[in-house]
Amino acid sequence: MLIDHDVFIQAVKTKSKIILTFFSGQQSLYLTRLCVPIEFNRSDPEDISGCYYFWDPEAEVGERLLVLRTSEIAFMELSDETFDPADYIIPEIR
Repeated sequence: MLIDHDVFIQAVKTKSKIILTFFSGQQSLYLTRLCVPIEFNRSDPEDISGCYYFWDPEAEVGERLLVLRTSEIAFMELSDETFDPADYIIPEIR
């Protein structure tokens, strides 16, 4: 689990967007985005890592859902900007 996991939980509870810095394998560099936190999921309860799900409203259509392993995330910070979950249509996460 990421050291900033508490930031993620607080963002979900307060409906705050997250300033997210992560490593993009496609671009081979670190990117910073203002994202909506969606979910944290562990496929295996024994695995301390997992995946974080974010919605990037500024990304191109078809690339807005970010699924990042803990190892890809540099840090998360709460932003002052809030969101209304009703404003986002997010596909079911499996």
